[in-house]
Amino acid sequence: MSPSSPAGSSSSSSSSLYTNTLLALPDGPIPSSHPDLKSHCVSLIGGYPTFPPLPSSASASLPEEVRCGVCHKPMPLLAQVYCPPEGGENDRTVYVWGCARVKCQKREGSIRAFRASIRNEEYVRDVEEQRAAAETVAAAEREKARKNPFTLSADSTPNSSALFGTAQPLFGAPTSTSNPFAAPATSSEAPDLSSLSISSSSESASQTLAPPLPAYQPAQYLSTLDEYIPPVEDVEMDEDDDSDDEAIAQNGGLEEAWEKILPKGVDEVFENFVRRLEAAEGGAKQVLRYELGGMPLPYSTQSPICKRLFPGAEKPLAKDEELDLASIYNPSSVPPCPRCKSKRTFELQLVPSLITVLKPNAITTNGKPSEEKKDSKPLSEEERKKELERLAAGVKGEDKTAAEEEGEMEWGTVLVYGCERDCVGFGEEWVGVEWETSLM
Repeated sequence: MSPSSPAGSSSSSSSSLYTNTLLALPDGPIPSSHPDLKSHCVSLIGGYPTFPPLPSSASASLPEEVRCGVCHKPMPLLAQVYCPPEGGENDRTVYVWGCARVKCQKREGSIRAFRASIRNEEYVRDVEEQRAAAETVAAAEREKARKNPFTLSADSTPNSSALFGTAQPLFGAPTSTSNPFAAPATSSEAPDLSSLSISSSSESASQTLAPPLPAYQPAQYLSTLDEYIPPVEDVEMDEDDDSDDEAIAQNGGLEEAWEKILPKGVDEVFENFVRRLEAAEGGAKQVLRYELGGMPLPYSTQSPICKRLFPGAEKPLAKDEELDLASIYNPSSVPPCPRCKSKRTFELQLVPSLITVLKPNAITTNGKPSEEKKDSKPLSEEERKKELERLAAGVKGEDKTAAEEEGEMEWGTVLVYGCERDCVGFGEEWVGVEWETSLM
């Protein structure tokens, strides 16, 4: 069964096929020495992170490296997401790191997320101008009501929440819902980042981490598109059909990459997770989902994180009952921001396609792509069996060398919650990981 409205969507209309979620897709490698590699205003996966020029009072918190909470060794960056909230006053960039060592997989602390926010004076001016304009309209309405109390209606009252409370992520460019099939916003539609004035009387310079820290190479751009769920076409099936394969093909099926990493038919929540990812128009290759202030898409009812955020989701559905995650979503257990004490809100989640993009053999410590030949001779069945046994022994602690080696990441989804107030500075945010083992 599928939910009556898309899970994770904050759309006010159940008939709407759009959600408020942005889908991020890999958009090609970033050329070496390109200035985008040293900009905190560029969204990317892999590579090295760049931190914005924070005020000197906050710059001391910038790390020279981010270490795994299990092995305490430097971790490679998974994603850097530039996402200043619409109507906000700050530049906001979120970073996610993950340890690829076999012995650290499926253990708390092996994936960490941080947020950097810096006051942007141009954004501040825009917000002040909008506030002044809204106040002018409100004052005019109040004066009109004073002269004729019967003319003021609820519809004419300015809706400040609509002006200043939106949380549409930018990823460096405004989103558009007018054409769901349009390509991601081009540079001509994006704000001129070079014109943004980020000034302070005492601020540090931007900082980009560099070798010999480990990093997936090459770094890749992220492009975005609005999530659009096309209507499901009813397919009439005869009882004598040989199989459901043809019907599945007509309605869209899991891509080969999904079939390799995601087991089928586990529970309603998992099935909803897979359907949602594969149904998005043009979003089959999504590696990241973004909706500040929205609701995440849970991976499995068996995971502790799902039970924590969606209590009751594990209960079997009655006949003809639809899965309604929005009605049971409860993020109250997410700890508040330790810096300003404001509550945290859902911001983004990584999805398993990222695992197929960031391969262990792409990790280098010299800032260059791996020279390993892609057309290397495949392992024989016997060699593959020995390799699996060696890695398994490493997990059990019998082979320390294997345990130290990098392997494929083994999470189902990674949820990141950030400070709702968007307090200025740099600091760690809350991460909830649904591991693949949750499905066993």
